[in-house]
Amino acid sequence: MNPSASGWIDKYIFILEKGKVAFSFENEEAFYNSLRKNGFIYGFSIETLVALDNSNLKLTEEEVAKVNTLQSLMYLYFSHHKNSNYQSCIAHLILFYEKLSEKKSSLIPSMKFKLSESKKLEFVLKKRIEKTKSVDKAPFEQIVTNALLFLDILAYKIFLSDSKFTPKYYAENLEAVLLQSCFLALQTKSQKTKYDHLLLEMFEASTLHQTYFSGSDFSIQKIDFKLLKDPLEKMYLLDLCTLAVWNDQKMEPTEMVFMKQLCLKLKLHQNYAILSFEMLKTFVIKHTASINLFQYTHPAKQFYNQSSKLVKLLILRNKNRLIKELSQSKELIRLLGKSTVKDLSPKEKTLIKEQLFDIFKSIPSLTIFLLPGGSLLLPLLIKFIPQLLPSAFDDNKIPRK
Repeated sequence: MNPSASGWIDKYIFILEKGKVAFSFENEEAFYNSLRKNGFIYGFSIETLVALDNSNLKLTEEEVAKVNTLQSLMYLYFSHHKNSNYQSCIAHLILFYEKLSEKKSSLIPSMKFKLSESKKLEFVLKKRIEKTKSVDKAPFEQIVTNALLFLDILAYKIFLSDSKFTPKYYAENLEAVLLQSCFLALQTKSQKTKYDHLLLEMFEASTLHQTYFSGSDFSIQKIDFKLLKDPLEKMYLLDLCTLAVWNDQKMEPTEMVFMKQLCLKLKLHQNYAILSFEMLKTFVIKHTASINLFQYTHPAKQFYNQSSKLVKLLILRNKNRLIKELSQSKELIRLLGKSTVKDLSPKEKTLIKEQLFDIFKSIPSLTIFLLPGGSLLLPLLIKFIPQLLPSAFDDNKIPRK
């Protein structure tokens, strides 16, 4: 099975029907722990959730993440619909992603010729996980959005039980709680590197920060944890916060105090904070040779550098479309230009976000900014558009006759 070739989901179903792959977890916590151990929770998939008979084909990290997403979704579906079939499962997953993206055009392909449900799902998973390639064809490393892929799994879990559930609203609000918590976790570090400060600045400059962080005295008491009811949601929050402060294979006292405060807020035993740290430590030690997230580069630096490259590439590849769209909004150009010389007000940042989101919807390759995790990249986009598209901001340009 080759997850990068068309027809891979049909081949996977064929393998399942032959009984060569079996889903078997003692409970949901065992399922989640397996996703920790294989790196999916941390955004670095090393192994598939359920072993594949792929002895002649070594899967890339991106392909493993794709398989892990599908396997996780299918596991939840058949846990809920034990007597269903694979075709019904695929159709239900398509319905879920249509609801998650609100509009079919953003994730579900719109084509004149008929496309099978499995091919539609292949397109969705590719778009959901795909890493952008650099100009010299060297792959970019995973960005933070991959660590938020588990949001899909959590949203689908609820969607299975409630057909009226709105996954997009849930994903956006849960993402906000996750990022608020990670922001506070980073702030607890007593010895911050310059890259920790860079990452904190990105949070503070984001429209998400302006929307959900009110006042300079923002604290854990102001985070609305009521949304987190499922044990998997709570463990996931702890794991992302552990990932946010990790850089030296040890937990500082101030960091552990914060993690235990989180456990208290989440109504979890404090041992869960220790377990979260130990699970990440075990994963890193075991797979140091396979990943470079913790090996040579500080995670915050890597995130900032990779995200900057990705945003610059997307701007340049869509240069003409962006200039055309920007030319139709003088107010957006004014605000983007203003952002280069002074800080914008929360109202202005919200206005920029709304207008940019309208542009993203019209340019398919920019829909990454609409996906979970995309809000973190907005400050970089706002920063680089005036730098990379100066002609759109040239007030003294004389039009050609």
